[in-house]
Amino acid sequence: MAPKNKIVIVTDCKDIAYNEIRGVIISELEKIDATARVDVEPPVFAKEFSLINGAFLVRLIAECYAPENTIILGILNPLKTNRGDRARIIGETLNGVKFVGENTGLFSWLINDLGIKEIFESSRAGIDGAEFISFGGKYVHAPIAAQIAAGTPLSKIGAYFDKSRITNLDIKPGTVLHIDNFGVLKIYGQLYDTSDGQEVDLLLNSRKVHDALYTNSMKNLPDGTWALYKGSSLNNLPEIGIVRNTNTAKIIGAEIGDLITWEPKLV
Repeated sequence: MAPKNKIVIVTDCKDIAYNEIRGVIISELEKIDATARVDVEPPVFAKEFSLINGAFLVRLIAECYAPENTIILGILNPLKTNRGDRARIIGETLNGVKFVGENTGLFSWLINDLGIKEIFESSRAGIDGAEFISFGGKYVHAPIAAQIAAGTPLSKIGAYFDKSRITNLDIKPGTVLHIDNFGVLKIYGQLYDTSDGQEVDLLLNSRKVHDALYTNSMKNLPDGTWALYKGSSLNNLPEIGIVRNTNTAKIIGAEIGDLITWEPKLV
């Protein structure tokens, strides 16, 4: 039996809007008799209006699922509708992950890491202002995601899209990408030249906010210890957290998009 295709929805629509999106997908799959071949996965909720968080989640999801069976539907658009680079896009990475959404930079980390096999403009509905659509994620992108998951080739849905038009999201080293439900911060960058037990100063937007210990294993430290360590996401992106405490981000006032860096503590 062939594996089912998976639609993974990455969105900041966390109330009834998410159910509307999922309902449209399921209804579309029923219309084309594809419900037995496609699963709609649990939602991946992003921070409201945060393309940085959304781009991280899209890239992370692509790491977790079998690429050739995965369709990522991204519905997160905080940008103005009258910008010149606006487009609804569908595409496929070199390893087979398919994606559907707006050309906002949400898929740029994914594309930069995995390469692009093909990309198309999926629809111009509501783009030019003549036929404004207030919820394109529901009325445009969701049905298209269902069609792709059912096996419709991208080239049958979309029109030519110049790759040079792909919006790139510039994420600087040290950017807070995600704050999980334990208050742990996931940071863009890598940890170099650190030894277990090394003390460091933590700087939030260039201002010292706390000290921490670099550790090879957070669970080896006493409760309440501030820890800097190689995390579990995307080639061990750095993480900062207090051992068995859910308030790390709150205590230092960190938010997604802030810059957090560290330097060896001066003796």
